[in-house]
Amino acid sequence: MKNLLYIWIVLAGTGIFTGCDHFLDDAPRGNAIAQTAEDYDRMFNASQIMNMMLNEAYYTYWKNDELIFTEDCYNTIAQLASYPTSVQAAIEYRDQVYRDDENSLEWEKCYNQIYVFNAIANGVMQADGDEAEKKFLLAEARVSRAYMHFLLALWYAMPYNETTASTEWAIPIVTEANTQVSKYKRATVEELYTWIITEMEEACPLLKEREEHRMRCYKATGYALLGKVYFQMGKYEKALEPLRISYRLLQGDPNVYLTDYKNKQASFGYTEMGMMEIMSFIPFVYSDNETLYCKFNPTMRNYYLPYYNMAPTDYLKPEIYVLFSEKDLRRNLISTKNTLGESLPYPYCGALGAHTNLGCALPEVYLMLAECEARAGSESEAKRILKEFRSYRLLDGYEDVPASVKTKEELIRFCVEEQTREFVGTGYRFYNVRRLWNDPLFQDWKPITHTVGKQVFTLREAQLKIAYPKTILNWNEDWKK
Repeated sequence: MKNLLYIWIVLAGTGIFTGCDHFLDDAPRGNAIAQTAEDYDRMFNASQIMNMMLNEAYYTYWKNDELIFTEDCYNTIAQLASYPTSVQAAIEYRDQVYRDDENSLEWEKCYNQIYVFNAIANGVMQADGDEAEKKFLLAEARVSRAYMHFLLALWYAMPYNETTASTEWAIPIVTEANTQVSKYKRATVEELYTWIITEMEEACPLLKEREEHRMRCYKATGYALLGKVYFQMGKYEKALEPLRISYRLLQGDPNVYLTDYKNKQASFGYTEMGMMEIMSFIPFVYSDNETLYCKFNPTMRNYYLPYYNMAPTDYLKPEIYVLFSEKDLRRNLISTKNTLGESLPYPYCGALGAHTNLGCALPEVYLMLAECEARAGSESEAKRILKEFRSYRLLDGYEDVPASVKTKEELIRFCVEEQTREFVGTGYRFYNVRRLWNDPLFQDWKPITHTVGKQVFTLREAQLKIAYPKTILNWNEDWKK
């Protein structure tokens, strides 16, 4: 039985080679040759574990409703993008995004990593080495593969909803590094999230206290990821404990800490920075001190378009730009002029998404926790967390939650707006659109639209997920039902 992709994972530089096949496919047989705990530890360090490399094929970005497209910019995509028709389909909120002959890089990259984590989870306890170390590695593998299943759920399953979760199809749960399996069954949304939560709840307490590398999963990371899963499910009361644990563990961490924009922008005069200055200001995900868990996706179009004075493919909606006060130093990273100093038709924030992180960053922990505290009625704690975080982003004296935010509902909305400000231009907002689709506080967001010239495209609820590409369905006939 065939399916969608050919996987041959080479754990470069580690001395460990793991052969595997197409996911749901016939392919050459191979087995991991790791024999010791040290061998299994090295398997976590392959660059494939850190690099997602979806590039323009990260279609969640293009579905993001922060964006506005002029006709010239829209047409530019066809000339510059590697997947022009698919990018345009995502912008237009079409039911089917992928070309008929296009494999899903999201699917491929996640199941690629899941295979490695399964090989570790299923083999490490039989390896030679220290028992305590092997248990640490087993816990890390379980949390890591659960998170990769969660990413797939964000893309290929509807948002978690108690009333439909038991009947909505999601993606297969794969727990074996087994090339002999010829058929996989999709899990329902309920089955998938139950499994993800169980894996993480059981494994997080068993993680190492800390790891040096940002692509590795230690205790603070695991609890942050568990909190993120609950958060995206809309289970805010469940998200509180793991997010509080992660926040507490990260205090004083010498490797993961917030960047003070006041210090970093001092030499630029606290005014809008030029495009080239912005690009030098933005760190790479894998070396950013704010990165907690690195799943790196480079989208180089955001660099080369402004660099060569070419029209950006997308602009920022004015109603998003006005969310930034003049004292907010993040606004200085949004361009209103090109590199020649000429005014753009709309603000441009694309350079901020040049290196997106599909894992987890420290600002995300702060802002998820603040919203959960606000929803739980701990409004003073939510404001304290927000003030602490905003002290790294706004000029001194402006970090407090504004006095105009008086009610619990207004505070929740402010938390969400702060998430929009912090992650503008990265595609993060689309995950909030999914999460808040049925939230009574955010119905005024609708309709969710994209504008291309005079054309307006409206997002429907069914398009909160990406339809399976035909290259998957062609080999899984029962999935078409």
